Parts: sequence; structure tokens; C-alpha cells
Amino acid sequence: MDKIPITVMIYAYQAGRLDLLKKQQTLEEMATVNALVNQGNTRKQARIIVARMRPTEWPSLETIVAQAVEQRLDEPDLAGPWEPLTVAEVEQLALSGRWPGASLGISMAQRNYSLPIALVTRLRTAAWRVSEAPMRELEARGLVGAGLVLTEGQKRERDELAERLYPVPRIVREALARYGPATADE
Repeated sequence: MDKIPITVMIYAYQAGRLDLLKKQQTLEEMATVNALVNQGNTRKQARIIVARMRPTEWPSLETIVAQAVEQRLDEPDLAGPWEPLTVAEVEQLALSGRWPGASLGISMAQRNYSLPIALVTRLRTAAWRVSEAPMRELEARGLVGAGLVLTEGQKRERDELAERLYPVPRIVREALARYGPATADE
């Protein structure tokens, strides 16, 4: 399955959960190797057995993120069906920069994941299609663009409209919040 890298900003607590999960998986893998060696396998044999177990017992973080995103995209508000993105829309999505929105005042962490191309296409299409109307409204009202100086009223108006936007990172954050790994105390 071909994959494509994406970069997203997720909540720091989500990044922490994923980091902790990866550490737990590594410890479990090492313990399993040691248990297999204690059962009479060579270290090499034990490592091969663990490598075969890895996809089901200890899926990669990319697999966990992809599964969470798939579940979020299956929810009615993002499920579509959507018109495919045009070449011009794909080009606009490829531009760097942030979508407008209020600062949440929450610590974020940048993460890079290689996800299946079909999933990334579905994710980007849902993000674009759900956000089309509020983005057009923001642009029509002159509330987006570099170097704008907005009044407090305009900032409120921009933030209210921006709440209706669903950029890719927001969808990924919601996916992880709903379907990602939980902490032990939850």
C-alpha cells in the first residue's frame, strides 16, 4: 500500500499518549523476546517471531493514527459523499500556512505520519468540502490574508466563522481524541 507523509499539529497530551504507547510497545516487545529466549529459542529466532507478531500485537503509531482517522471520517459530518478535489483545489491545499482560527491556548506538538494515499486523499477532500462555505464567507468578508489588521469585532467574526472550518489537523486531533490510545487512568 502506497503511503504519503502528512504533517499535523496535535494536542501535546495526544502526542504524549502516543509516545507513551510506543515506549510500552517497545518494552513489551523486549519482554516477549526475553520470554521466547527463556523458552529455548535463540535470540535471533525470538526476534523473528516478535517481528511477525508486531503488526497485530504492537501496531505502528501510523497504523493507530490511520485507524482513528478512518473512524472519524466515517462519522456523518465528514463521511460525504464528496466531489473529488479539482487540480486547483489540490494545489491550494498544498500551499503552506495555517487556516484561520483562534488560538486555543493549548500546547500542540508537530507530528509527521505516513498514511495510505487513499486515506490522505479522503481526509483532504473531507476537510476541503466541509470548509468550503465558511472559507468563502471569510474571504468575501475580507477576514483572511497575510498582514491584516482586524478590529476586535472582525476578530470575533473571523473566529466564529473559523469554528466551522475543518482543516486536516483538526480532523486528526478529533480522531485521536475519540479513537486514539487512552491513558491507563481513563
